Amino acid sequence: MKRLKGDSHESGGKAEWDYPYLRGDKIGPLWLRMLRDNLGISQLRNLDKVPIPVDIHVARATLTTGVVRGRFRGRLEELFEDIRKAWLESVKGLKIKDREMIALDLDEPLWHLSKYGCQSREKTTNNCSQFPDCVAREFCLKGQIKIAKNMVELST
Repeated sequence: MKRLKGDSHESGGKAEWDYPYLRGDKIGPLWLRMLRDNLGISQLRNLDKVPIPVDIHVARATLTTGVVRGRFRGRLEELFEDIRKAWLESVKGLKIKDREMIALDLDEPLWHLSKYGCQSREKTTNNCSQFPDCVAREFCLKGQIKIAKNMVELST
């Protein structure tokens, strides 16, 4: 990530970013995960240091499963760093197949959990219409979790 965000070169007398479209906190980690998972590039190193790419879906799944909980009212982005740290810590010491698990391993499952499940929470009662069929229902947290227009109201 450090190289994606910081590497530059000189062009026409001024500094240009080497990876101008991959420098973001979401897109950089996402592309690294996709290079590993979709293209099978296994030479990538230090992926354990790459934070999970957080968007509304990863945030929603993180909040509804109680990985990050409490009382909060504000912009969704204000929780992104807490979410990244929580997932980085949560995988320490865990194995997946024949290797150590990393936070990037959770990106796609969390995204799907939110997109096809957690986003179905009813706006006033916070009950989830997908609860009876959800494979992660035992982790579903009760309480107020409202995400709308990049704002969050959390009371869990």
